[in-house]
Amino acid sequence: MMDGTRLQVTGFLALAFLGTFAAAAASADSELCMECIKVRVGPPVTVRGPFPDELDAPFTALKLPDGSFRGFSANGATYAIDGPTLRDMDNPRRAVLEAGIAGSKNECGRWLTSAMRSGGAVLGLVHQESICDYGPQGQTDKSMAIATSSDDGLTWTDLGTIITGRDAPQRGRITGEGDCTMIDGLDGYLYAYCLRNSDWQTIAARTPKHDLTDWRKYHEGAWSEPGLGGQATAIGFVGPGVGYLRDRGWVAALTTDPWFGGLRLSLSTDKVSFLDLEEPLLAIDGSEWDRPANTDLVAYGTILNPDDGSNAVDGRFLLSYIYVPPGKGFESRYLVHHEVALSVEDEPMAVQAGIALSRFLEPRQDIYLTSTGPLTGDRRAYRHDKIIAYMLTRPPQGIASIKFAECARDRFGHLDQMLADEGSCEPAGYVRERTAGWLYAAEQEESVPVYRCIEQRTGTHFASGAPDCEGLGTMEHLLGYGLAP
Repeated sequence: MMDGTRLQVTGFLALAFLGTFAAAAASADSELCMECIKVRVGPPVTVRGPFPDELDAPFTALKLPDGSFRGFSANGATYAIDGPTLRDMDNPRRAVLEAGIAGSKNECGRWLTSAMRSGGAVLGLVHQESICDYGPQGQTDKSMAIATSSDDGLTWTDLGTIITGRDAPQRGRITGEGDCTMIDGLDGYLYAYCLRNSDWQTIAARTPKHDLTDWRKYHEGAWSEPGLGGQATAIGFVGPGVGYLRDRGWVAALTTDPWFGGLRLSLSTDKVSFLDLEEPLLAIDGSEWDRPANTDLVAYGTILNPDDGSNAVDGRFLLSYIYVPPGKGFESRYLVHHEVALSVEDEPMAVQAGIALSRFLEPRQDIYLTSTGPLTGDRRAYRHDKIIAYMLTRPPQGIASIKFAECARDRFGHLDQMLADEGSCEPAGYVRERTAGWLYAAEQEESVPVYRCIEQRTGTHFASGAPDCEGLGTMEHLLGYGLAP
């Protein structure tokens, strides 16, 4: 799924975003007050990686009878990883689904994208590919299958292909419909949200829970078209990574949208008409699949229940995605989770989304760094210390703000990572790594100060909410004001 032919995505996505998405969003339920939604995204936890041959699909998981968890990561083959919690998924893997025979619809591989319990069995939604001519001017054809397991996902029974596209395989193109994730709509149906490769739009299909092979696509207001080769009405560029907010009865969809400036959250009350949260959950600088690149990559965003591993959640859930650091290629894929709190307030808010600005400590050298993003490579040795504030994920309207970047350099053998206003990294002798977020330029209601501090012994920087830097160093200056943690 992460292959050279994916480089065609950029142009098609631009057309998709400017076209049918706006029409789909306009028809969403007017009773959904998107301006009243408050989201706080917690610190990143780098759960697994780096891998060159894994983490190429949305991460899905099950809670096992003994209380531990089994996660599933895929790249051609699907692997099971066991751990005590969803934060502990860095253990050895074992293959549970592999590529089929030559000439089959899954000859290139089988990627498990969703796993859920139903009665005494586990249901699995499986992305599959044929024609494995990856790379520039190559081609592949995508489709989806359904499978069941009676041993918690260690072996699977393939029930057959359920969703295919209408376009025939073509040289130099990705064809078909795939990359789907699945939810239980709690209305007697299972729903799949898929990427249609002919126009890079999201489509939807569903099946009765009592008949796992009778999938029908949503077309012109009805679930009427067959899953195999049927027509489908585009429901917008909302992304195929979905979860179900049980307490609200909403479908939540996630997609990385470089034109929007980050990871976008869309919500639907009727399962097909979506509205966007106007602020991204995460700020991004780009979405470059041609690796290595100067920017990082956030891909395959999805939603997990920390208690049972499913994507049926309430107001608190895990945001999960695959991460490639700036300057790295696909040999450096990581699995990252954030805890998210989503609530509906009584009135619209001026700023809705906040991302945790966290301080981390490297205990062996007693060095701090501050970041909103995942720690990878040697930085995985750092441990979370505290949340200083929540940064804004885009500049607020009508309120002065400052954009901050995360800058890094080697300081006498130590990593020195510093927050600096945009454009200041290189003049100060640092390398710009990524956008951290925005802070208010002046104090606002319920805001807190953020100071940049330096530890004189090592010459390394960190952030604090106190002018005395909590006794950990010396304050250099006030950066701005963030949302209170």
